[in-house]
Amino acid sequence: MRELRLLLSRLYGAVVALRLALYRRGVFTVRSAARPVVSVGNVAAGGTGKTPFVRWLAGELLRRGHHPSVLTRGYGRTSRGTVVVSDGRGTLASVTASGDEPALLARALPSVPIVAEARRVVAAARAETLEVRVDLHLLDDGFSHVGLSRDVDIVLLDATAPDAGGALLPAGLLREPLAALARADLIVVTKTEQADPAAALELARRFAPGVPVFRARTEVLGIRDREGRDVDAADLPPGTTLAVAGIARPDAFRATLRAMGIDPAGFLAFRDHEPYGPAATGRVEKALEETGATAVVTTEKDALKLDAALRVPVFRVAVEARVVEPSFVPEVLSLLSRRPS
Repeated sequence: MRELRLLLSRLYGAVVALRLALYRRGVFTVRSAARPVVSVGNVAAGGTGKTPFVRWLAGELLRRGHHPSVLTRGYGRTSRGTVVVSDGRGTLASVTASGDEPALLARALPSVPIVAEARRVVAAARAETLEVRVDLHLLDDGFSHVGLSRDVDIVLLDATAPDAGGALLPAGLLREPLAALARADLIVVTKTEQADPAAALELARRFAPGVPVFRARTEVLGIRDREGRDVDAADLPPGTTLAVAGIARPDAFRATLRAMGIDPAGFLAFRDHEPYGPAATGRVEKALEETGATAVVTTEKDALKLDAALRVPVFRVAVEARVVEPSFVPEVLSLLSRRPS
């Protein structure tokens, strides 16, 4: 089985290299949006904290007087084509139609237009037709989406697993070789509160010499109930909650709960973007019964689906990935200022 995975990994790498070469040589067309584009992505499959980072960066840009949109594929959504998740004045699409991460961002950033579309240049054009002002685009999970030209490429490295297994999919979790880090304009090492960032910093130095590297911490914004009211961690006594996480790296959520002093009666991990159909919700209900827990504590994107599926109280932990160095956003804006008029 290991030999098969390595063979498939080599084939995958060859396809990735060919695709990038075809874009470089102009066989495939790289298209441009009418507004500047800041890409946030990674070289690994999931779990680096892109959504909390996009949430934080969009908020920082708003505070500086900019008007970003978010362009996303909308992974896991049931819809096809272009979906305006939010027009910057309110959420327009359901979580199933938009995908859990776009729906989360729409709730967290009500004044930011969010468009889900696999063809990001189409998403950009749609965002630019909305009635709210858009002066730049945040391309969510965009590092490998080279069909849309970008002005700034931000690449995230997870401090807890910086080399993502050291091999391409499916032998490891890398979407592209680590040498692809050289395409980045800026590198951000995430989850530095959970692991020593030294290994990630060394990878950045080795594969992207000269590229500025920053560090980010996952910060808890609060625990909230179904109505969005703040809840203190002390109001969730030990053993009264069941922790549920349908994310790429559930251990990160477990670490967050531990840091907050929350001691759940049990912990259920599901696959990333779990839709929580009858089988999954049945597992949750059975675990509630077996542990005696009277509530669920979960991530924000899981809560979007569990709120409607469960009768017990559902508490969500809101987080964002904040860059430690104050020079980061000015650096992004400096790179944008070099965009040709």
